[in-house]
Amino acid sequence: MSKKEVLMTQEETEVMRATGVPAQEIDGVGVVMATEIIADLKKQLEEAKEEAKDWEESWNVCRKQVRVLSRQSDIISMALRMDDVELLDLSFGFVRGCYNQQIKKEQEAENNGEM
Repeated sequence: MSKKEVLMTQEETEVMRATGVPAQEIDGVGVVMATEIIADLKKQLEEAKEEAKDWEESWNVCRKQVRVLSRQSDIISMALRMDDVELLDLSFGFVRGCYNQQIKKEQEAENNGEM
């Protein structure tokens, strides 16, 4: 087989693989154009997948932030309705302990180079 025939066979195989249509049924110029279009579409698809992944990550961050703000609002709302000093002192101690635990975790993460 000549080099030209080998290249043509490879091109026909690529067209068949990419389009599912036998290369003999496609015009020669159209083959090249179709192959280029398919390659461009595949590239656009990969780019769209990456963009979708970025959007999903951003969405997850937003959802987490909404949850945090909602929970903070709920806690503040409950605390504002409390009028028993002993219960408020108990609540304050618990919240302070939780906050200190968060600070400790952040410092450990910073020391481990995670932040």
